[in-house]
Amino acid sequence: MKNRILSVLAIALFSITYSNGQAANAQYVKREQKQALPSDTSKEYASRVAANCLGGKWEEQPCLKSVSENNLVMAANYGAKLQKSNKNADAEKLKQHCAAATAASKGEYPAYAMRSAFVECANMIYDIKEASAISPDLSQYQILVGAVQCLDGSAACKVFEMGMQRYKR
Repeated sequence: MKNRILSVLAIALFSITYSNGQAANAQYVKREQKQALPSDTSKEYASRVAANCLGGKWEEQPCLKSVSENNLVMAANYGAKLQKSNKNADAEKLKQHCAAATAASKGEYPAYAMRSAFVECANMIYDIKEASAISPDLSQYQILVGAVQCLDGSAACKVFEMGMQRYKR
């Protein structure tokens, strides 16, 4: 389970680095370039997460709510994309495994419970993407993966936070 989220982290960290205009491997940039630029939706949620989470506030309720709201929109849009591609079973798996990751958008839950829900959702999205070759909004997914890293106290959180600084209002 941890390996899946770590491989996703590598993509997420690349995306942050690339969107900040720093050098990156040219071959990888060519392959991922169209996915490296954040969507308007992800920019909005990145702003909310930056305002409520940066600076060590990852376990606080406003932060958990912001990440959960991101997850809700990301999962809904990804589910619709899967259904449009006749991947209804995958859309159902997504719904079942990401529902808890959206809970803090409507209530208050302990950070450890939300972290667990975030991991389950991130791992299921990774599995679905690998099986279907259909991707979610990778910028929104990056927010989810970054939140897990920060809730874990990982050193990668500092890199994620540096990339998120540009979205802080």
